[in-house]
Order: sequence, then structure tokens, then C-alpha cells
Amino acid sequence: MSPSLFLSPPLSPSLIHQQLKRASDRFIVYRASIAGPTVIAGYHWFNDWGRDTLIALPGLALVTQRFDLAKGLLKTFGRYCSFGLIPNAFPDADGEPFYNSIDAALWWIETLGLYLEATKDWQFLTEQYPIVWQIYKSFVGGTRYNIHVDNTDGLVIWDARGVALTWMDALTDGPVTPRRGKPIEINALWYSALCWASRWAEILCEQEEPAESVRLTKQARRFTQQAQQVKDSLQKFWNPQLGYLYDTIEPDDRRNIQIRPNAVIALSLRHCGFSQQQGCEALQTAKSSLLTPYGLRSLHPADPEYVGKYIGDSHQRDRAYHQGTVWSWLIGPFIRAWERFYPDVPVPFDWEPMIEHFLSDACLNSISEIFDGDPPHTPRGAIAQAWSVAEVLRHYNTAE
Repeated sequence: MSPSLFLSPPLSPSLIHQQLKRASDRFIVYRASIAGPTVIAGYHWFNDWGRDTLIALPGLALVTQRFDLAKGLLKTFGRYCSFGLIPNAFPDADGEPFYNSIDAALWWIETLGLYLEATKDWQFLTEQYPIVWQIYKSFVGGTRYNIHVDNTDGLVIWDARGVALTWMDALTDGPVTPRRGKPIEINALWYSALCWASRWAEILCEQEEPAESVRLTKQARRFTQQAQQVKDSLQKFWNPQLGYLYDTIEPDDRRNIQIRPNAVIALSLRHCGFSQQQGCEALQTAKSSLLTPYGLRSLHPADPEYVGKYIGDSHQRDRAYHQGTVWSWLIGPFIRAWERFYPDVPVPFDWEPMIEHFLSDACLNSISEIFDGDPPHTPRGAIAQAWSVAEVLRHYNTAE
């Protein structure tokens, strides 16, 4: 009998989407120490991380219309906001959460916005708005790690040695990609946060008593003015020679010209501060240098610091982690940015290799954390990663 008779017929996109949803269920857990739902970042060695949870939330809970879960996750992390920062991780036992992230608080606002956009749950906005205000005041006035808003241009800046506060957070003898100063995706998130906050203050203004409405009207005006200032200042990141965005404006005002996917993240948020021409040019650069069948490389292969294979001892692997390694979750920002700036052009991404990986490679019915930057892009890292599954779940069905 022919072996081909034993092969399963190809799955339809809807069945694959169902399997992706089942795969997403495996990351959702309840943490007793915080008495709330959370998300395991990856198996088999990650716990729950704030940044990962918030980035994964739209795919895990909004696309799947599990709105109570989304609300619970936002409550869980919002409840622990401290000095305007959202925890990046919780300890296994009693102890202080880890606040070593500049972007988790901004991702919390971005995700809250997507939740409210989907549900119109204005009562939840009323409950959570004080946290939005706390984050805003802390960033403007200054908080841990010397995170603050630069009064000269309205951009968020940070400067603390020995730590890595963005998602590119690998440490060896020190941060592999320090990114101190003004990172592009942080300031794009800040711009989007101000736009959300302005709209929310207006919505709440319509529901409050006159005295409170006056205060909220002033806040809305302040958010709008600052958002415009930040939008103007985001032009500092545009590199016309490369047709791309500088990755970081460093504390001494030097520009980092490395081509990384953080520019794509900046172009993918709900509120985008860049022009049509800039977005189109940047995405062409990302397409030609960063896009692979499994996501985006973390660094252009022509860069002298590029590392094409995630191999070796722990030190060598950490050095490669954000220096060319492919991250599958980044396919989500690429698709969202492409659909914004090229609405009439199909997304230049073939889903077949990613779905084959999901169905039959590494961890069956899940998606790996990372892949080698060099072909054949061997899967590496955690064998099942929440934001990898979530971002594919978020976009696969609509792409078919």
C-alpha cells in the first residue's frame, strides 16, 4: 500500500485557526500569588512576563473574543503599577515584582486601548483611568532608571547603566544591546499612549459631573498638545539616507543607524506618527533585509555585529539573541504595518513554512520562540512561545 495513503489531507485555514486557538490555551494560567490570570511566556523555562503577556493579549484574548480574560489580564498587571511602571515579572515566592522594563507600562496602555476599542467597556476605562494618569505623570516627572520625558522635544529618554529595559534585554557581562537614550519603539508607544489618553479623557468628560469634566477637558487638551509635540519630534528618527528609522537616539544625541525591527513595531501601533512615504520606504527596507519565512531578523545581516546562528554556550547564545536571530512574534507588527501603508498590496509573506512548523516541527502544534537568522532558519529557544502563537493567531485567518 502506498505510504501516501496514510498522509492526512491538508487542513483548511479555519481548522488551522482552531488549532492555533487550542495552542494559545496552553499559555493561560492562574497565579495564586497575585490572585489573577496570567500568561506563561514560553515552555519549558519561562514564567509569566508583563511585556510578553501584553503583546500576546490581543491574539490570545481579543481575536478569540475572550474579553473577560483580556480584562482580567489588564487588571492583574495594572494593579501592580508602581512609580508608573508595570511589572515585567513576578517572583515565584513572596517578594517585590520586577520592574525592569520601560515599555511594559506603554504596552499596557496600547493593549487597554485595543480592548476598549473592541468592547466599548467604558466602565472599565473609568476604573483603569487613574493608572493611565499615574503612568503619564511618572513618565513626565521621572521615575526609576532615570526614565523621563525630555522637555526639549517631549520624547521619552532613559539612562541607567548595566540594565536593559527594552524587549532587547539580553545580558552577558552587561547589556548586549543597551539602547539607552530614546529608543524608536518606546517613543512610538509614547505617542500612541498620548493619543489614547486624549480620547479617553474626552469620553470620560461626557460622563462626569461638571467640576470633574473641567479637569478632564484640561487633561485631554494637554494630551493632545503633547501628542503633537511628540509626533513632530519623531521626525528626528527618520534617516533619509537609509530610508529607515534610527533605532535609538543615544543620550549624547548620536543616532544609532543599525537596521532593526523596532522601526517596524513603531509603524504597527494603533496611532502612528510617520508619513505614508516614510512607512512605505521603511517597510521595503525591512522586507529586503529582515523578513524571513518565520518572522523578522533582529538585525540586518550586513551589520558587522550580526550573528547568524543561535548556537554555542549560554554566553554565545545570549550574544546572538538580538543580533540577527529571527523572532516569530515580529511577523505580527510587520503585517499590521504593511496593511496600513500598503492597503492594496498583498502582504509579502508566505504562510506555508510557518504553518508547517506549527503542525510538524519542534513542538507539535506550537511555535518556537526564535529561529536562526541564517537559512535554513533552524528553530531555537523555547519550543512553544506565547507571543509567537498569539501573533500568528491574530493574523493567519485574515490572511487566507
